[in-house]
Amino acid sequence: MKFPHFRSNIKLFKNDKFSRDKDNKGFLNEIILESLNESEREKEQILNSLMEQISYLDLDYKIKWVNEAGLKNLPVELSISDVLGKPCYTVWYNRKTPCESCPVSTTIKTGWPWKEEIEHIDGTTKLISSQPVHDDNETLIGIIESEIDITLRKDVERALEKSQHRSRALLDAIPDMLIVFNNSGKFLDYHPGADFDLLTTDSNLEGKYLTEIMPAGLSEEIVKQSKALVNVGIKRNFEFNTRVSGENLFYDCRVIKTGTDENVCIIQDISVQKHREKDILIKSFHDSLTGLYNRSYFEEELKRLENSRHTFPVSILVVDVDGLKFTNDAFGHDFGDKLLKKVSSILASNCRKEDVIARLGGDEFAIILPGSPLIKAEILSKRILEACRTSKCDDFFARPSVSIGCATQNDDSVSLSDIIKKADENMYRMKLENRSAHLNTLTKDILSSINKYSYESEEHLTRCSTLSEKFIRTCNISNVSIENLQKLSMLHDIGKIRIPGEILSKKTPLSEIEFSEIKKHPIIGYRIIKALPDYASIANLILYHHEHWDGSGYPSGLAGKEIPLICRIFNIVEAFELITNGNIYRKARSIKDAVFELEENAGKQFDPDLVKKFIDFITKESLN
Repeated sequence: MKFPHFRSNIKLFKNDKFSRDKDNKGFLNEIILESLNESEREKEQILNSLMEQISYLDLDYKIKWVNEAGLKNLPVELSISDVLGKPCYTVWYNRKTPCESCPVSTTIKTGWPWKEEIEHIDGTTKLISSQPVHDDNETLIGIIESEIDITLRKDVERALEKSQHRSRALLDAIPDMLIVFNNSGKFLDYHPGADFDLLTTDSNLEGKYLTEIMPAGLSEEIVKQSKALVNVGIKRNFEFNTRVSGENLFYDCRVIKTGTDENVCIIQDISVQKHREKDILIKSFHDSLTGLYNRSYFEEELKRLENSRHTFPVSILVVDVDGLKFTNDAFGHDFGDKLLKKVSSILASNCRKEDVIARLGGDEFAIILPGSPLIKAEILSKRILEACRTSKCDDFFARPSVSIGCATQNDDSVSLSDIIKKADENMYRMKLENRSAHLNTLTKDILSSINKYSYESEEHLTRCSTLSEKFIRTCNISNVSIENLQKLSMLHDIGKIRIPGEILSKKTPLSEIEFSEIKKHPIIGYRIIKALPDYASIANLILYHHEHWDGSGYPSGLAGKEIPLICRIFNIVEAFELITNGNIYRKARSIKDAVFELEENAGKQFDPDLVKKFIDFITKESLN
């Protein structure tokens, strides 16, 4: 019998003697003994000792021989006789056709050795190699297939690859910048930060020193810190800041020794954190409205001065804003805030950098003047008062006026707390002295601003006042204060000083929103007048001067005699005056037209009884 042989000179038997079903190993040994000489037995022993599954296949994929590693992989219910002569794909994988990407198929087609990693549906991965077997005529007569289970190795490789991907993903995700360098400060590698990169160049980095590719101050500090690291794993931290395009940038740097001649510097951009800390510090010691120091900082500064050997003298100014309550009550807290900001601006612009200016709360400020005698404190007081007096403001109610008291600590025999009390007393003294003058000035400013803000001429106001007085006197209406009627005539539309000018001057019909703004002026006027002692008695009259007899007026919808008598009289007088003299909305018309309109609206807008009396009065008046 002539056996085929491999190019590796391993000779195998032909499968022509398998008629008995015996024990696997015994049966195989029997056949081998019959077919192989001593040399071939040695080769068989070698093949059986391998961990790989080795099988010899014919060109139809049928198994002709298999080593012991292959026998161990057989299902327990199969014997050697069940597999010999059967296709390998049926025996090993229960398939009806060759496995996809099978190296044996490639070798059969090409005659070349081939190797593939095959993943099977059971989750295992096999490394399969096929080696062609030729006879003496170089004819392909069989295939030696070797198969080894590499599932564990592939799992390890996949886990390692996954770990590497995860590490890279984590590295790419972190915002920090990493620099790798040796003990001499030469660049080895780096990973840029997610949002920043401190390298000053991006080309030819290899072999360069950090001082050549990074900001000088930072690179020098990194190298300096690394030289202080003796053992692997030791680290040092420091912070670095620089200014770029006018912005302060801050970095936290951590240098770690990772090898005998390798170091890593991890750089984190902490600019946002630093700016936030600064903001928190500012907010904790600064007044949010004015930007000046707050009471907490002021008190801390007093403690610091008390506990230190500071230079005498130290002067303190206590400053109180005049009329803040009036501004808040009359015009709202937003305008009161505007007044406080104006005062704080004046204080800041007239003090030195070393002076501590603080808003203690409400309308009260205080200033610490280190090294300033009383004379300098008094000079500063006069300068602040003059700055307030001459300041220019768009709104009269934000024109600042302050009362100031000052006192000086010349030695430590008197505490700073006592100095503050004395300055506070001096401030109140000035405030009492200036109270009447301030109110008079404020009232004068308001009255002089009526024409400017209400778009009603002084002539119109005077005519209303004169006509109202005449009407009262000639028709014998009692229980009416002529003085209050005159004040109402002059100040009834004072609330319009807070209505936008574009609404007041609009000649086309007002929108619903614009008219709702107009309807606010009685309430605004009420708040203003209520805050002025000399005019507070007519506050309610101003509030109700747009109420109608039938309840259709505003702001309260009063009807009939719920409306104050003076308001009912004034409504008729003003309507007549506007009709006969005109305004920016309408042209002047005749007395006859005015009388007709009053009669038309009697019982609606106007008190019908008063309309009759007024028509009688105006008819007689026009005849004279």
